[in-house]
Formats: sequence, structure tokens, C-alpha cells
Amino acid sequence: EARSDADADAARDDLARTASRLLSICEAFDEATRDTETLETAAENFQELLQVETLEEMNQKIDQLAGEGKLDPALVLTAAKAYMSVKESPMVEEEVKDVMAHLYFKMKETMGRQQPKEVRILKHLLAVGDDPRDIRNGLEEAFTPGPELTTEDEDFLFCEAPALLKTIDAVLTAYEQQQGKASITGQAAELMQPEVIEKMKQIKGQIEGTFL
Repeated sequence: EARSDADADAARDDLARTASRLLSICEAFDEATRDTETLETAAENFQELLQVETLEEMNQKIDQLAGEGKLDPALVLTAAKAYMSVKESPMVEEEVKDVMAHLYFKMKETMGRQQPKEVRILKHLLAVGDDPRDIRNGLEEAFTPGPELTTEDEDFLFCEAPALLKTIDAVLTAYEQQQGKASITGQAAELMQPEVIEKMKQIKGQIEGTFL
């Protein structure tokens, strides 16, 4: 019995750590908007990206920044603001708009692929329809082993059912921990929307009822 209690305590501790990590990913976007030094560093890295001569060099530079851990929420936020500022402007050449769009979406894509694959699979499942059959089909695809491929447009990933369930439980735990706290804003708030949480609970129910 003592061993069982110890195992349960260890599992709860592990879940709490995972929940904290997932929440911190979202809150990092919010923190970036408040940290002046972080934004200044991001601006410097962004200027370096604009000095390259070709899109190929730009892609290589983005991959380099990602490898060095410098492709952070602040840099993506800087690119997003730059892109939005020129997107609708009649004073900016179309070629410049295209470069800014490429820069922003390449950054966003690269940073997204730094997330654990279970998180990426969960985001995909949250985007499918509410029909239980669609959710089940998505889960069947996610749990079917096969080669993992990443293309320019989409990823082909799979994971074990317990691993995805652990990720969902971590998010739900983070949601419960943050109830009543006023500090949740921006990206973190979007993740913690009640309708998103309800969809996660549907996915969780199907995993527990069919795939375990």
C-alpha cells in the first residue's frame, strides 16, 4: 500500500511538472511583451535576418537561430508586428510584403515544430470537427505507427495513447490550477478557453474508452 501511495505521489508530481511546462510555453508569449530587454534582443536578431540576400539564406538563418535557442516568442512577435505593419500598406512594394510574410510564417512553422509531438498532435485534434466520428478517426491516425515525416505544408506524426492522454491531463490540470487567477492573458488565455477544455475532455474520453 505504501508503495502504491508513493507511485501515485510520483505520478502527480510528474503531471504537475508537465502541466507547468505546457502553461509556460503559452505564458512565454505574454511575458515577451513585458520584457524590454527580450524585445530588444529580438529586434537585433530580426534586423540580422533582414540583411540576408536570398530566401534560402533567410531559411538557413532561422534554422540557425532555432538551433541556438534564439527563436523565441519575442522574435516571432516582432516578425508578426512587422508583417502586419506592411501587409495592408499601399506604400510598401509587393516584393517586400512577400518577404515579410515568408519570414513570419517560416518562423512560426519552425517554432511550432520545436513543441513536443504530443502537443502538436493535440492541436491538430482540437482543430477537427466536433463529430465524435471525426475525433475517433483522428485518434486512430495519431495512434497508427508509421514513418514520421515533416513536409513544408504538414507533419505526419504518431504517438502512444498514454502519452497523448498524459498531455491532455497536464493541460486540464493547468486549467484547474489557474481557475480564479487574473494573471492569465493572451496565448495562455486562448488555450484555457472553456470550449477548448470541453473538446479536450471529449478527446480524453474517447482515448480512455477506446484506445487504452
